[in-house]
Amino acid sequence: MNKALVSIIVIIVINFILPPTFALDSTPSATVKEKLDALKAEIASKAAKLKSEINRKLTNKAYIGIIKSKSDASITLGSKVGTKMVSVNQDTVYEDKNPVKKGTKKVASGILTIKEESSIAALGDVDDTGVLHAKKIVILQPPASNLQPPVYFWGQIISESDEIVSIKTKDSAIKTVSMSEIKLKFKTDDFVIITGTLGKNDILEAKFLYVIPKGPLLKSKTATPSATPKLAPKTTPKPTTKP
Repeated sequence: MNKALVSIIVIIVINFILPPTFALDSTPSATVKEKLDALKAEIASKAAKLKSEINRKLTNKAYIGIIKSKSDASITLGSKVGTKMVSVNQDTVYEDKNPVKKGTKKVASGILTIKEESSIAALGDVDDTGVLHAKKIVILQPPASNLQPPVYFWGQIISESDEIVSIKTKDSAIKTVSMSEIKLKFKTDDFVIITGTLGKNDILEAKFLYVIPKGPLLKSKTATPSATPKLAPKTTPKPTTKP
């Protein structure tokens, strides 16, 4: 009798207690795995977005300033925000915006012909150490002698009216610039490099303008077209014939 009772109790334990225990062990395990997979996917997505944002911020940049020293492969630039390093190589393109002096011949510009204390704009990509790898070096015209210190910056023209333009800089600041002495053609949305002196009412009197070519160096932002629903093709009903 006692043996029978013990057997019945064992059967009850196996049938009613152990299965739920196994179920409880397996269900949370599956849920945790799903949550870990979802977390991994979310982390990977955020990492990809962060990498893309960093790459975007480091490409198509410009350093503007005065050459303090140079070698065959690098330029040390003094700018209003401190010292900047520029790397050059055999593929770097040079463009001199200074007029040729009378009685002299135009000499091809290069790292060997650029003089220290020259004002330049270096265009290219910045690496994670802050060095700009120059695709193009533009030799700027020195500002005329003036008690006011020269101002250099670059940005995008967002509006223009009566020789006064508004330029959005790389820091998203808005600069008001007078173009009365500028003969070069420009238009709204152009990316430009400006040099000049600060005049009345904090309006910059531009002495030099360089329009940055769009393409490999700087790309203008274009709006992504919104998706438009596609219309289903019209179908021509087939004529029915009476039997």
